[in-house]
Amino acid sequence: MVDLWMPGAIKRAVGNTAPMNGGPARVTHHATSNAKDWTFKNESAYFAAGGQGVAPHLVVDPFTGQIAQYFPATSRALALKNADGEQTNRTGRYNIQIEWVFTANEIVSGKKYANLKNTPMKGWPEVRAWLKSLGIAEGFPGGTPTSWSRDTVSLDMWRKSGGHYTHSQVPGNDHVDLPMPSEVALFGKASYEPFPGAGWFAVGRKSPIVAAMHDRLVAVGCGKYASSSNKDVIGSGDVASYEAWQKKCGYSGAAAKWPPGKTTWDLLRVPNA
Repeated sequence: MVDLWMPGAIKRAVGNTAPMNGGPARVTHHATSNAKDWTFKNESAYFAAGGQGVAPHLVVDPFTGQIAQYFPATSRALALKNADGEQTNRTGRYNIQIEWVFTANEIVSGKKYANLKNTPMKGWPEVRAWLKSLGIAEGFPGGTPTSWSRDTVSLDMWRKSGGHYTHSQVPGNDHVDLPMPSEVALFGKASYEPFPGAGWFAVGRKSPIVAAMHDRLVAVGCGKYASSSNKDVIGSGDVASYEAWQKKCGYSGAAAKWPPGKTTWDLLRVPNA
């Protein structure tokens, strides 16, 4: 049985629970981004009082490792806006929303920290273990955000792809938080298949990578497959689907033709097979 309340976290249940809508489980990372207050004590107290209406599941201090929790894993949190009829707080079997107590360029013990990746990331090993126990896939379906800017994923990706997202990636929202450490730093390895070279994509090749590519092409709205039988074997459906993807990436003419190129392959983000 999984723990709906993270072991070791300070439990600050605020009530007002509501069910999730189901689908692939995910995490949404936020930053408190408070230019006047960087303390775990005050930030965590806010979500238990006046900030209950925008409370996440967890508040985590990357400098001290302190963690507080406000909702059980099976309840939606309240830190996201809806998108085109999608209740984004309720997307997935779980959508564990994490507020990192962090503000860009804050100064701690005389040192300035531009991004979360520069911090000690205390508390993350414990949070990661809990997220894994909930069965949440590791990796960013929309790619790891690297700047304080919008990086919105498609509503289709948000609905169908589990894993990790940031507030800046969630459809229907306008926040720009939060650049994240690399997947290697967070999860120990990259989550996506490296480009195997154009010559690898020979019609008839059988590989679990082909099946993973098939699923990603469908997820990004470029699936031209007649069926899903033998989806681990490169065939005409893969050729047509990948050419549709290359056109979606802005290529035309010969540049959009099979076989895949490294740039569009990296953009497709095919999970490790």
